[in-house]
Amino acid sequence: MGQCELSIIIPVYNGARFLRDTLESVRAQTYKNFELILVNDGSTDSTPDICDEYAQKDDRIKAYHQKKEGKSKAMEYGYNMACPHTSIAFLDGDDIFAVDMFENMMKYKDYDIVQVCFRHVNTERILKYKWKSDSPIIEFMSGEELLYRYFYPDKNSGGIGYLWGMLINRNFYKRMEPVMKKAENTLPQNYMSNVYCVPRFLLNTKKAVLLNKVYILHRISKYTDSRSIKPNALHYESALANQMNLEYYEQMGCKFAYDKQIVGFYLVILKIWYQTVTSEADREKCEKNTAMVLKYYKEYYKRLKMVKCKSLREILEKSSIKLFGFNKTLWKITVGKFRYGLMYKLQI
Repeated sequence: MGQCELSIIIPVYNGARFLRDTLESVRAQTYKNFELILVNDGSTDSTPDICDEYAQKDDRIKAYHQKKEGKSKAMEYGYNMACPHTSIAFLDGDDIFAVDMFENMMKYKDYDIVQVCFRHVNTERILKYKWKSDSPIIEFMSGEELLYRYFYPDKNSGGIGYLWGMLINRNFYKRMEPVMKKAENTLPQNYMSNVYCVPRFLLNTKKAVLLNKVYILHRISKYTDSRSIKPNALHYESALANQMNLEYYEQMGCKFAYDKQIVGFYLVILKIWYQTVTSEADREKCEKNTAMVLKYYKEYYKRLKMVKCKSLREILEKSSIKLFGFNKTLWKITVGKFRYGLMYKLQI
């Protein structure tokens, strides 16, 4: 193996159920000159043992353990442990990757960001997935163009716009570090999250590459944190992170992103409201966070009404948001219960 040119960082918390599949998928990559940094964020299951096991069997893998501080802190810790001058890639600890993903991404390592597409796949189907053997469509663009493709994905082979689908040039990452650190105190759970980082990365990117092909299977499971109905600090903080994005898009004069973000912002805060009223046992937290949602709902509603819908999905989403304002109980037993109750329970 030659000199390490790529640092792959996987933060993981209680990920034992799927971690082995992910690690084997990384080890199977045709690109070999990488280090894999595992950061166990205070797991209480067998995650620490799995990390140590793989560090012993493969000298490219390094396992680190910290007390539970959240995903952002774990990502930052992993980055600080990485070899200098390497390209950076953050991955989720339950996803699966095409074997040639990093081989193709590293061809464009001198660009600020290399983006690949992903597909949401249920657990029961993820290991049976048939990868396509055709070559990706290579598209060169600015970060703003890539952001537009995130919000308007008609020409994409799959989803984009997440850190775990990006190869990040080290020099570009260093330039963005102060931006992330600036939000550390305000967003201790989210300062290195997709929500906060991706808009700022893309609107500061001059040279980006989209490998327009599905290379990542993003696991959809009731065991993943994003599918948890019980709210936690990460969920509550995501409302503020999304509000900060609205202000950022307005500051940058990025109208298309603002118009799409405001609908997404409402969907986030309404999910938080549903989680809080159905699953939050702490009365003080319940009162505080339902009040936060109602404040945000009222504050941005005039701007929401000005947004023109361009698809049936947008019409339905906007209608569901209006329904909440009309009758919260009706919204809860229809939209909320179906979207966050029934649908989440059906995930495997």
